Amino acid sequence: MIRALRAEWTKLRSVRSTAFALFALVAVTLLLTVVTAKGSVTSYDGPLTRDQFTFAHTPVTGNTTLTTRVASLTSKSGWAKAGLMIKDGTTGGSPSASLMLTPGHGVRMQVNAKTELTADTPSGQPRWLRLTRTGQSVTGYESADGLSWHKVGTLAVPGLPARTEAGLFVTSPAISVAKQVSPGSVTAHLQLTTGRAVFDHTTPAPATAWTRTDTTSPPAAHPLPNDEKRPAGTLQQTASTVTLTGNGDLGYIGIGGVGDDLDEADQVKETQSAIQLSLITVVALGVLFMTSEYKTRTIRTTFTASPKRGRVLAAKAAILGATVFAVALPTTIAAFLIARPIMTKNGYKPPIFPTTSLTDPTTLRAVVGGAAFLAVLAVFCLGVGAMFRRTVPAIVTIFALLIVVPIISQITSVSVNTWVERATPIAGRALTQTKTLTETSIGPWAGFAVLCLYAAAALGAAHWRLTRRDA
Repeated sequence: MIRALRAEWTKLRSVRSTAFALFALVAVTLLLTVVTAKGSVTSYDGPLTRDQFTFAHTPVTGNTTLTTRVASLTSKSGWAKAGLMIKDGTTGGSPSASLMLTPGHGVRMQVNAKTELTADTPSGQPRWLRLTRTGQSVTGYESADGLSWHKVGTLAVPGLPARTEAGLFVTSPAISVAKQVSPGSVTAHLQLTTGRAVFDHTTPAPATAWTRTDTTSPPAAHPLPNDEKRPAGTLQQTASTVTLTGNGDLGYIGIGGVGDDLDEADQVKETQSAIQLSLITVVALGVLFMTSEYKTRTIRTTFTASPKRGRVLAAKAAILGATVFAVALPTTIAAFLIARPIMTKNGYKPPIFPTTSLTDPTTLRAVVGGAAFLAVLAVFCLGVGAMFRRTVPAIVTIFALLIVVPIISQITSVSVNTWVERATPIAGRALTQTKTLTETSIGPWAGFAVLCLYAAAALGAAHWRLTRRDA
């Protein structure tokens, strides 16, 4: 096998089109990356801080300790929040300290909606919470049973007066719902959600009854969609429980999940978008690596020197795939590093758009996935070339499958386009995505698996033909 690999590596280097195709792969990818990045522009002029919730409160003066058990919290949003709060009045934007449970992100503590701590212990429902004020600082605790308490942290609360409003709160942010309205066109809209929290074992309880207030964020020059449509919260209280419903959000963009509904762009995939056109060079390289030997009739010499044709095909696939991956990987990394500063300059920057880095596992998977996609695609093209044995029919067939069919599907219907994106080799591009915008999109590894199945099928069919027909 080593001998076969060495022979195929020598052939790949000797084919005149190899160097041109690999150079074109690098040049086309990087050039299109710059063009695409310069064309990616975004802006946001809405509020950065959200202070919206339903508040069941009572006046408190000086130091105090609040304790409650969040018996249940339900919402469509994993960033719904329910817990304890001490606040300067009930006006949105005033100094406050809160300790909260979220359905999907554990127990968290916030001060003035801009400073956040996260509990380092497992969380679930029900959950006990305790918030203690001492002067201008607050300390949060959480517990699974109300007996063994774990400290979340202590934070200073600048501007918190001696007389405050303290009590229970619930809020639930809008969620972004993406819908494919036409082939190749995805729109997103914000859908209001309502959080429902049940509290019990709350101490100290108010002397009479809780007062409910729907706190609203300070007026913004450009409010968010649906802000004016927020329904009023509700308060139900019995001798032992308090049930609150409410909606909105609490925190600063980048804290407490605030802003997640705004960042719909898949920034990493954008940096790899040039692959869609640079794959043309990979198609040519993969097909020619096989068909050039048939055109020059050197394939007979190859099979004479290596009678085991399956081994020859495997060696060709290994050398081709490894070579394309070795060239494509630094290219996709360079594309990412080139595109990110340009996109940041064009508005893709914190706090709305988090900084992406190659140290992030998901980002690294997407960037390396771009190179893996091209490598496996090259192997697929090799198999098709071995089946057709002629360059033009093989390339026409592959282009029809990778380019023509997707274009046609985009002018037909959503269902047809979805089927094409899931069931053709182009599904392998999903490995470069870090977000799944709609339920019809295919996942990264599932899409890559589809491409691998195509490559395996093409090699299998090529092996069958090579072993049953003369060269």
